[in-house]
Amino acid sequence: MSVQIFNSRFEGIRAKAEMVISHLIGLLDSGYSLCCASSMGKDSSAVLVLMFEAMLRAKSNGTQLPQCFLSHSNSGLENPAMDSYTGEMLLAAESFVEQHGLPLRILSVEPALASSFFYATIGRGKLPIFVDSKHRQCSVDWKVRPQHKALRLIRKQLPKEQQLVILVGTRESESAARGERMRAAGHKAHSLVQTDDEGVFTNACIADWEMTDVWNLLLSCDRSRQGIYQTFVKNFNHTLDLYKAANEGTCVIVSGDGGNRAACGARQGCGICPVTGDRDKSMEAMIASEPSRFGYLEGINKLRNFIVRTQHDLSRRDWLQKSLSPIGYVSLSPDGYSAWMRRDILRYMITLDVLEEERAEEHAAAICRGEVEPTVENRRLAHPQFQWITPRNLVAIDFAWGVHACFDHAFPALREWYEIRELGRRYFVPEVSKTDFPPKKIPEKRFFYVGQYGHAWKLDGLRNHFAEAINPYRRPGKPGFGAYVDSDSGETRRVTYFEESDELTIDGATANSFVLEFEDLFYEIDGLDVQQGVTYLLDRGIVKVGRGQIGNYDRIARRSQFWKRLQRQENVADVQKFVLENSIPSSEHTKLMEQARQEQEVQREQNFDLFESELAA
Repeated sequence: MSVQIFNSRFEGIRAKAEMVISHLIGLLDSGYSLCCASSMGKDSSAVLVLMFEAMLRAKSNGTQLPQCFLSHSNSGLENPAMDSYTGEMLLAAESFVEQHGLPLRILSVEPALASSFFYATIGRGKLPIFVDSKHRQCSVDWKVRPQHKALRLIRKQLPKEQQLVILVGTRESESAARGERMRAAGHKAHSLVQTDDEGVFTNACIADWEMTDVWNLLLSCDRSRQGIYQTFVKNFNHTLDLYKAANEGTCVIVSGDGGNRAACGARQGCGICPVTGDRDKSMEAMIASEPSRFGYLEGINKLRNFIVRTQHDLSRRDWLQKSLSPIGYVSLSPDGYSAWMRRDILRYMITLDVLEEERAEEHAAAICRGEVEPTVENRRLAHPQFQWITPRNLVAIDFAWGVHACFDHAFPALREWYEIRELGRRYFVPEVSKTDFPPKKIPEKRFFYVGQYGHAWKLDGLRNHFAEAINPYRRPGKPGFGAYVDSDSGETRRVTYFEESDELTIDGATANSFVLEFEDLFYEIDGLDVQQGVTYLLDRGIVKVGRGQIGNYDRIARRSQFWKRLQRQENVADVQKFVLENSIPSSEHTKLMEQARQEQEVQREQNFDLFESELAA
């Protein structure tokens, strides 16, 4: 096909694109900074193409370009195929910016560690968001808040008076609900919508585009055919291939009158996203359509299915809640994952990481032996395509397990990692049928009498007596312990030495060094309890807590240790089972609450009568 014929097929989209480009040039001429909030999917890639073209033309026209930005948020759980693709696209964008001397900075952000799947779900036991959930908190924690973080970083890099326009790839035609929300908020192709931040606007510059328009623009950007726009990648074949694979190998490109083309709108989300329901059709389609290319996703898909299909297995839940009622009872409800379920998920993820490394190593060897052609795709597959449990994630999980006293011994998550990676254990994701755990109604809450958490001698929580004694000699000039004022009692409580940051923080390099040296600890930690593992991480600054948060961690530790003491006192193997068997129904707890209220009322009246008698006397 000649260049002229190729370009003539895209005259329709050229007209639409030129309108957007002119609009963006106008913003740049007016002094607005632009920021493309991009996931590198089809829609945001189209917006990025248009923004780059506008910047190039404005620069050639002599406009003094303001500082612009490209922001990307990675949940840490992305489909590995999309994650690899996104990394390549960001590198291409960075190279393009440098080549053309454009004033654009690329910001990659991720969720706060405390909100991540690894800390929140595997560490603390927070349930993932299932398809029947009433909210999508994961989207807020993993996408919205990180983008707000990116916005704060951008604002710090701009003069205070500089106005910023965030370009988004949302379109009215994506769905009826999306279109209604956009219209209600005033999002149109050429409109700037004020955000909550002064001087910051959003612009859905392709709001009136159809999906066919998006794909026509991307397909028209082909350097080998001198496409209508020369942009940051040679072409978008890789993008098209991923969407094709996610649509059961069918690209759904239809050539009609005028040469219009439409490609599938398949979506790829997080690798183990339960929100997609019983199946992740996109991931399954990728595996089925190109097993040699995407077969490594099979284990991840099995883990996703396992999490989805055990949603209603209440034996995998933790029933012990946090706060106490006014009369000292704790409520019992299966609102989180049990320690055993969390450990299972960690074991499966570490095993998947190891199996992926072994697959990549064998694939690289096959290339060297001449059994596999050294194509670009095969060379990419010669490297591991994912690593879920990084040292940072592992230490975060271990810290959470320690604070919640999930197990008896120190460094429980690190022990699992060492036994799988170094000692050769493997834990394969079990097959769970769709019918094994049918939906069921959550049982009514029950209640168990506690009185109050905490040891009478205040020996529990995050206090480390041994460190208090040796730290003054081990590191003169530093405090031997930490302390905080208990918000409940007003008393000052001692805890292990700790360091603070803006939020829960674990430095990746520090975590990596600690994990690499863990072998020296592995054979020396027998006899150390889980609390000593936590205080070790805090005392050495491997984990830094958020400012003012040490009290919360100390209270969690005291509460968790209460259940351990109760288990020893009652000499039971399963304290949760014991608590459930000795609990009372909600109706009885309500009666006790009412009885306590009446007794308090009587006591107040007696005190008032006594006060009146004293006044009369």
